[in-house]
Amino acid sequence: MVKIVVGTNNRHKFREINQILGGVAGIELVGLSAYTGVPEVAETADTFAGNAQKKAYELAQFLALASHVGFANRSTAIDDDEVDFEQLSAERYRSISGRQRKVSLTPERMPKVDKPKNLDLLVMADDSGLEVDALGGAPGVHSAVYAGKHGDDAGNNNLLLKNLKGVPPEKRKARFVCEIALASPEGILFTVRGTVEGRIIDKPQGTGGFGYDPLFYYPPLGKTFGELPAEEKNKISHRSQALAKFREQLEKLLANR
Repeated sequence: MVKIVVGTNNRHKFREINQILGGVAGIELVGLSAYTGVPEVAETADTFAGNAQKKAYELAQFLALASHVGFANRSTAIDDDEVDFEQLSAERYRSISGRQRKVSLTPERMPKVDKPKNLDLLVMADDSGLEVDALGGAPGVHSAVYAGKHGDDAGNNNLLLKNLKGVPPEKRKARFVCEIALASPEGILFTVRGTVEGRIIDKPQGTGGFGYDPLFYYPPLGKTFGELPAEEKNKISHRSQALAKFREQLEKLLANR
């Protein structure tokens, strides 16, 4: 059984991912909440793919380190000729506590891996959001913090409507985008992308979903994502598109291990 850590604390995302990937044989999905002391990964990339890769790789690195040293609480020496995990853990602890600036790789410097040495620890992470053509692609990578506070769905939706005031329906084209990366402590194994096209309406409809779902109108079904049952949305959403591609790549990876 290959353990894959889902690098998010968002219970909505984890539930969707679990529903779609739950049928893949030979894997066990574990939520990030199962681990303590995990640092927040700064989402500083200017693309969804960059942020997804950054989160997956940094979390894989941290969890690999934590499994060796027990979050800097292990007192006995570690028999490792190449890496002083005690020292690295202490440095990580200082960086988390604010006593040392955390070093973070830029997306352009993320190492890529074609043939991983092992699959003992894998982390998948995604970055997703809404792109509105009339706003030059905004809110984009800032979708979750569009109104200033992370996860403020009501504030984000209100600001979006404010910024689109006066824009006619035919110019409110938008898309949800999801990029998902899979990483081992060695580097990025692969990244996939999913999108779904729609438009932004002038007032929320439906109470389902989360985020911008009540404002995102999907023409083929004549409903917003907020009006769709979870099972129906999961068949067409940007995340489902990305996860379908993710599943294909994952199955190839597992078959060749």
